[in-house]
Amino acid sequence: MCGETSEETQIVGSKGRLKIETPSHCPTKLSVSIKAHGRGHVAMDETYEYPLPDDTEEIKAAGGYFYPNSAGFIYEAAAVARCIASGKTEAPQITLSETLQNLRLVEEVRIQLGVKPIEED
Repeated sequence: MCGETSEETQIVGSKGRLKIETPSHCPTKLSVSIKAHGRGHVAMDETYEYPLPDDTEEIKAAGGYFYPNSAGFIYEAAAVARCIASGKTEAPQITLSETLQNLRLVEEVRIQLGVKPIEED
């Protein structure tokens, strides 16, 4: 299928929903809706915005980024640079153990949904 989708992520639970706004791989908005008593009633509906940092003159001179909201990745890049400079092999913000646990969780979701790994297609 060749097409562009809205690329938003929704997490729906018994007490409400979270919506990671498009583009969800590098969002700047998160919407939270808390369910009220009764079908279809909302007790709270909030949107939180996280603006991107301004482009530096160097980034502008280089032509900018290839993908939307890529400026948000500068925080990850800066964290990696700090770790490398200080001789660390993992970031204190999210350890290798936590990363592996997240990957196990994603794998379990894939299995429960019945989605085949790419190499099995």
